[in-house]
Amino acid sequence: MKKNISHMDSFIRKSLHEEEILIKDLINEIIAFKKWIIVVAMIIFALGLTYILTSPDEYTTTSKLLMEQSNGINSKALGGLASITGLGNLGIGNQNNEALPPELIPELVMESDFLKQLLYEKVFLQEVNDSISLVHFVNEYEKHNFYYHLARFPNKLKSIFSSNENLDVDNNEEPISHEDEAILAFDTKERKTIAQLKTRIEVEKEERLLIIQTKMPEPLASAQLNEILSRFLKEYLTKIILDKEVKNFEFIKERTQEAKSRVEETQKKLANFRDGNRGINSQLLKTEEDRLLADFNLEFSLYNSLAQQMEQTRIKVQNATPLMTVFQKPQLPTSPSEPKFFLLSIVFLVLGGIVGVLFFFGLLVVRMLIIHFSHV
Repeated sequence: MKKNISHMDSFIRKSLHEEEILIKDLINEIIAFKKWIIVVAMIIFALGLTYILTSPDEYTTTSKLLMEQSNGINSKALGGLASITGLGNLGIGNQNNEALPPELIPELVMESDFLKQLLYEKVFLQEVNDSISLVHFVNEYEKHNFYYHLARFPNKLKSIFSSNENLDVDNNEEPISHEDEAILAFDTKERKTIAQLKTRIEVEKEERLLIIQTKMPEPLASAQLNEILSRFLKEYLTKIILDKEVKNFEFIKERTQEAKSRVEETQKKLANFRDGNRGINSQLLKTEEDRLLADFNLEFSLYNSLAQQMEQTRIKVQNATPLMTVFQKPQLPTSPSEPKFFLLSIVFLVLGGIVGVLFFFGLLVVRMLIIHFSHV
């Protein structure tokens, strides 16, 4: 190394004296340092190889959901139906679809509010020969590469020394809970699980297709997680989109049933009055009959209006339903998708070469500064 540095110092002095750097001489210097460049490259490659060899196998499962269009023909059909059934005056043909934009679905899946539903879903793990929850898997059985454990070693060491002091606190720790549904609260294990799920789940949108990818250390667990995610996604989207409309529909339905009961009651009163006073000519009875008939017409008109609103809401609910059909079912993977041994080996080898060359130029700059300031 000293011989190489002396040779480099001679090159630097020559370049400073001539106030220029010859490319030919620079290349010769790089060649002279090739041994150390290769050593640095091999160190980086060995570190990368350690990462590859200690990384656990991961199996990726892919499924696809087809999102049905809710505009176009359906909107025209609703407008035509509204005009035929007399609901046009209620504005059914002009209702705007307030469905969740499909572009937001991939981001929605990564939100904690959605992922919390998956925390205690179970997948089969061959390692334990049993089905375990995702919280249990992440906190007890998930494997990591060497550098993950190396980075966490200081925290583990710190926790060992402070374990005695915090023992009483840990024993009294209770799961975090909050009665307000608008606030999300998770304990340490749940937060860790959600963070890991975000690295194991990927959802992309391509036109009308939702591509769902899940990654787990075993093939069956990966396929099961994919199926669970697809099922929960369909249910979650349906709940978001239809929650308001369904509540509105249920409210109108109840009012319609009440109005129907009142119509039947007034109709029965009118019929009983007519049957009981048939053949009697009296102006007072005529006035009472007109009043009962007016009550019946009023109740019937109200019932008819509510029935139209209920039918309008029913059609709106059906139109807003996120029709999602399985385009491609989850398929059991047969080979691990990670780690990509060959690709990562090339990446770390190239990275090692780049770092080796940068090491040479860094040393060159340092020696140039030292020689320059030593002559000032």
